[in-house]
Amino acid sequence: MTNKITIYIVLAMLCQKKPKAKRPKLKAYVLIALLLCLNFGAMAQDQTEIKPFYVGDLLPETFWQQEHHIYANGKINRQTLATYKEKLLVLDFWATWCGSCIKKFSLLDSLQHQYPHELAVLLVNAKKSKDNQALVGQTLEAYSLSSVLADTLLSLNFPHRMLPHYVWLHNGRVFAITDATHVNPYMLTTVLARYREIKSYNKPKKRP
Repeated sequence: MTNKITIYIVLAMLCQKKPKAKRPKLKAYVLIALLLCLNFGAMAQDQTEIKPFYVGDLLPETFWQQEHHIYANGKINRQTLATYKEKLLVLDFWATWCGSCIKKFSLLDSLQHQYPHELAVLLVNAKKSKDNQALVGQTLEAYSLSSVLADTLLSLNFPHRMLPHYVWLHNGRVFAITDATHVNPYMLTTVLARYREIKSYNKPKKRP
């Protein structure tokens, strides 16, 4: 942003060097104002593209197609969330310094293995957590969980102040937003049962 403003000011100053130009200072000020307005307008447009979602919201296709840096098995790949769309997806916002976050990893990992075709757990490590790949890799070494690294998008889609923070996505919608108390075997199995029920309703029925 600072570099862009500097460039605009330099361009405006160059206008002042034209000896035959009428009222060069006024032209320079007008040019600066116009360029700054255009730049701030573009920034405002970019910010409005990332909006928060709430319980019950239908997630747009752009949400599923947005790429993220995902750490899995010691490697980082760029991928979308499209592969999780047909499952119950639990986004687990965490940090390496959050003990209560890590405490749930064993449960989530085991349940994900127990229901591989129905449940997916994706950890989300925000850029503002100040974690790095080495710290994340060391923390996840004992688990088979994947994590978004240096996230800036999902944290804006699902704003929060406390960790851990869980967002449950189901059938293309935000199903629930909870804290750690609701992440337990009973709740997950109950939601999965509901997931199967809804899925059975959506199957085309055979004519007799």
